[in-house]
Amino acid sequence: MTDLTKNDDGATADASTFDMVLQSGQYRHKKERYIDDPMSPMVYPVFDSFEKDRKVAGVLYTSIYWRFMLMNILPKNIKGVICVLENSMGQKHTYEIKGRDAVYNPDDRPEEAEDETIQDYVLDIVASLTRSASAESRSFTAAGVNGEFLNYTLRVYPSREFRNSFGEVSAQDHAITVACVFAVAIALFVVYDYYVAKRQKIVLERAVKATSVVSTLFPANIREHVINDGTHDRSKKGIGGDPCPGSTTQGSLSNPAPLATKYSDCTVCFAELVGFTNWSSTRHPEQVFELLEAIFKEFDAVAERRGVFKVETIGDCYMAVVRNA
Repeated sequence: MTDLTKNDDGATADASTFDMVLQSGQYRHKKERYIDDPMSPMVYPVFDSFEKDRKVAGVLYTSIYWRFMLMNILPKNIKGVICVLENSMGQKHTYEIKGRDAVYNPDDRPEEAEDETIQDYVLDIVASLTRSASAESRSFTAAGVNGEFLNYTLRVYPSREFRNSFGEVSAQDHAITVACVFAVAIALFVVYDYYVAKRQKIVLERAVKATSVVSTLFPANIREHVINDGTHDRSKKGIGGDPCPGSTTQGSLSNPAPLATKYSDCTVCFAELVGFTNWSSTRHPEQVFELLEAIFKEFDAVAERRGVFKVETIGDCYMAVVRNA
């Protein structure tokens, strides 16, 4: 690796020579961008034929600017990646990648390199080129790269700035964090399951109470119709389970079949209190309520023992029905 801006004695080299090399190698950039950076010459033979006994007819010469090779390979927000380029002749140069740009550092080895906790990545450039060169790849060459005379090694490792941007977190800290996340997630699922079960229990209790109330007021098929919101077919059977005379086998949304059943032999009871109207007109409401509650309670007990279905109470009238055997 050489610096064409200076001779061995420190004197300034011929600027035209540097311009010529730069323009021949990296014609898209100005020389001021690489004025202090090291470069490496590369010579490639040109053969006179493709036969095995071919001879070298000429050479191609170019210059490799290492800074150009390290630019535009990382996102803009990634900064602090150290690259140390070293060859087998003892030359060593350092670059720091800062976003899309690579900054040349004349220091041979930054202090981060002495930190044993920093893991670096070592790349043997000649070995890498040899592995990637094949007939199927675009880097295939008939003349192999010679690493015995001069070889290059690239070491890559993060700077303290790079590590601090991501935080110095150990594997144990990561494990604890993951465990805490799982614990919180499990706790949330347990709490969620508890409240869902509690809500379902409340809904079930309310449904049971509503069903029990409906069961005491209506027969079985009427109860099912009320609970199911009329979604079942109600055209075929009535209260007693017998088909309704004159009813169709299927109802319709516009003219549904009636919820009624005809019984040819049954008894309907209407029991009223004689003189209740005159008596209740001179009594307090509490007295009227206590009288009706006491009488109808006894009626309910007798109806339950006898298998009589209580339909309703209308004022002082007690209505019940029973199907005759």
